[in-house]
Formats: sequence, C-alpha cells, structure tokens
Amino acid sequence: MASIESAVSEQLTQAFTVYVPLALQQQMDVLAPDTRSALLSELFRLAVQAWQERGLLPRQGAVAMEFPLGGCDVGIELDASKARLTLVSLSRTWH
Repeated sequence: MASIESAVSEQLTQAFTVYVPLALQQQMDVLAPDTRSALLSELFRLAVQAWQERGLLPRQGAVAMEFPLGGCDVGIELDASKARLTLVSLSRTWH
C-alpha cells in the first residue's frame, strides 16, 4: 500500500499546476458562465497535455501561447521547469 501512495504522491508533485493570478480571477468572474466553464476546461486540458508532452517543452523558460475562446483572447505561459500553466492575459474581443 505504501508503494501505491508513494507513486500517487510522486505523480501529484510532478503534475502541471494551473495558476490564475488574482486580477485575472476577477476578470473571469464577470464572464458568462458557459465562457468561464469553457476557459477553465481548456486551461486544465492544456495542463494535462503539457504534462503528457513535457519532454517536448524547453527545460528552461516558458512557452507563450495565445488563442481565442468564447469571444475572448486568452494568453498562457507553460513553464516545464516549474510544472506550471499560468493564465497571463484575458481580454474580450470586439469584432
């Protein structure tokens, strides 16, 4: 049983963390519920994918990505050395 707990603990410490700074949390709070849900789902999906493909990410420095989602422009950074996905920008698009 201890070896199973150790394996689970090791996996959890190596998983990517999704970090949303306080200022962006406040911006997320005013999004429509379906947009907010879609954004959170995408952030966690990308974190899982980054963990699965961590060998392809640079060992030092962050990788920046931007994409549209539900009427918003979303910016993230993936940092493999810190095992963290950070939401760095969120702005509504007006077309």
